[in-house]
Amino acid sequence: MNRAQLKAQAKARLSGKWGWALVLVLVGTIFASLIGGITVGILELMTLVGLNFSFLRLIDDDDQGHGLFNNIFSGFTGTRPMAVFLNTLLTNIFTALWGLLLVIPGVVKALAYAQVPYILADMQQAGAEIGATDAITASRQLMQGHKWEYFVLQLSFIGWGLLAVLTAGIGFLWLSPYIQATNAAYYRQLAGDRFLNDDADFSDF
Repeated sequence: MNRAQLKAQAKARLSGKWGWALVLVLVGTIFASLIGGITVGILELMTLVGLNFSFLRLIDDDDQGHGLFNNIFSGFTGTRPMAVFLNTLLTNIFTALWGLLLVIPGVVKALAYAQVPYILADMQQAGAEIGATDAITASRQLMQGHKWEYFVLQLSFIGWGLLAVLTAGIGFLWLSPYIQATNAAYYRQLAGDRFLNDDADFSDF
């Protein structure tokens, strides 16, 4: 998968919407941090998943303006909130348990589960039934043969990250939306519309 094309698509979708993206990331992060301390991070995870939902809608370009912002709360207000909650919670539990073994297995599993929030967004939008681990299983299978590719994509932002650090962190306000949009573009190119139907069959996963 061509990283340059993915980043170009991300920048094209963000064009004219950088202000929205900055506010979305800033508000989402602040909101997640405030409620995270109260709920041991569960609501924080749900809110951050909402950010993934929003940037996937941005890449799909099927909404404009304030409608995109509403997706930050879609983990709570969508058609399958319990499925989103369970898949998100279990993703983090599984990743943490693998991480207790060794760092590398934890990283590998984190990469395997990287597409969970996007799959949840598609399935929830389609109104499909989602089991407690359906998105986890689908992400694991979807990422077979692609984990290294996705890992390299994340590494490609290191230079920008170093520059953001030199700006006392202010640069992350621009870098975070760029990364989020690029990752969403990666998912859409990898998965296509295979989960955007109400009779998605998980028997192949």
